[in-house]
Order: sequence, then C-alpha cells, then structure tokens
Amino acid sequence: MKSDQALINSAKEFLVEALDSYRCRKCNFAILHAVTATELVLKERLARINPSLVYRNIDAMDFHGEHTVSLSKLPQRLRNFGVKLSADETRLILTFAEWRNQIVHHMPSFEMSAANKQLPLLLDFLAVFLRRELGIPLEKFLPKSLYRTAASMLRDWARVVEKARTDAKAEGSVLSEACPACGATDVLTLRDDKKVFCHLCSAKHYRYDRCSSCGAQTVSQFSSLDEGNYCDECVQRAGDMYIDDLLEKERGK
Repeated sequence: MKSDQALINSAKEFLVEALDSYRCRKCNFAILHAVTATELVLKERLARINPSLVYRNIDAMDFHGEHTVSLSKLPQRLRNFGVKLSADETRLILTFAEWRNQIVHHMPSFEMSAANKQLPLLLDFLAVFLRRELGIPLEKFLPKSLYRTAASMLRDWARVVEKARTDAKAEGSVLSEACPACGATDVLTLRDDKKVFCHLCSAKHYRYDRCSSCGAQTVSQFSSLDEGNYCDECVQRAGDMYIDDLLEKERGK
C-alpha cells in the first residue's frame, strides 16, 4: 500500500485530470478520475486512523498482495471508526461507484445530463471532506491554473473566494481588477511601492501602475527588462507584431 503522502499526491493528480476532463466536456473521463480521487482521499482518512484499515481483510497476517477495501464499502468502514458521513454523502459516493463500474465494465446506462449535474456535487463533497477531515484546503490542493474551473463548479470554492475577498477588504486598498494568475476579482490589495498581493492564490509578483505604452492603469507582472510597466494586452500585441515581422521577412527571402 502507498504511503500517506503518496495517496494524497495521487488523489491530487486524479482531481486535476477530472477538472481538465470536465472542462473539455469529457464526462466519462471526468467521472473516472473524480471517483478515483475521492476513493484515494477516503482511504487516506482511514490510513490516518490506522494504515491496516485500508485493506479488505484487516486481520491478514501479511498485507503484501492484499486487496484494499472497495469504494462501495468505504463509507460504512469510515462510519464504523467515527468519521462522519451524511446519508446524502454516502448515497452520492455509492452512485458514482456504480457509474464508474458501468463505464469500465459495461455500456453506461446513466444520462450524461444527470452526470453533468451530479459531478460538481461529488467534487464539492471532495473539497469539503479534504478541509473537514484532512485539514487540506482546496486552494492548497489545486494548481492555480484550475482555479477558474473550480470556481464554476464548486460551492465550497465560493466560500474560499469569499474568505479571500473578506481578507482583502480587511487589509484595505482593494483593487477591482482580476488577478492575472487566478482570475478572481476583488481579492487584490495594493501595498507599498505599487506592489499587488492576491489573497486567494498569494500571487505577489505584480504591480499596479500605468502602462508605459497605452497609458491604461493596470495590474501587470514586474518587468526585468527595463524600468517600464506594460499591460498584458500591450505585451501580447508586441509579441504578435514581432511574429508578424518575422513571417514578413521569411516571405521576402
């Protein structure tokens, strides 16, 4: 059986794959990955009580080669050892365990429209369980590149964003611009020397100043090239012009 940290790392990888698949409208893959991530997280909770509890036969003399407990059995085993799972949470886990079985072994009989509605509930449960039972906030579990996807799917994520906005308001000097790193709004605060800090993703390599090219007041990355400050649009425009110039020179050969 994997170590505790390996279980969490694997769960994170599967959750990332689930969100990527959901974003690309690959519902079957999203279900497979999300359910696997959930199973690994539930087993991690059991392992924190006693590592032998993740195995089907906890009385085995030697756990080498022993199968781990199935997902459908996990809710009851967790409850037996004092881990709280509501009837709705248990029902959701068992539903997706059956759906995963259908995807892997049979032709799926569930409606994709139902899966699209239920999948965010499973991911929201995972976010709540991580925070409640393992002390791992979702914002520390996901890469920043998936913050936007999480925001569109998870009710728990809304609470994370709201806390970041509350923290920003408490500090003061809140900027209305979206964070260039995670895309959230009302989470940036202006600190000394035009420096900007994001209370959601902790990005801090940004400044609030007028663009040296177009004059717009903007949040942008610090430039190591010169003393200027350039907004993302102007940087993108300059890059496009450079590529166009190279292509023109190629055509002129």
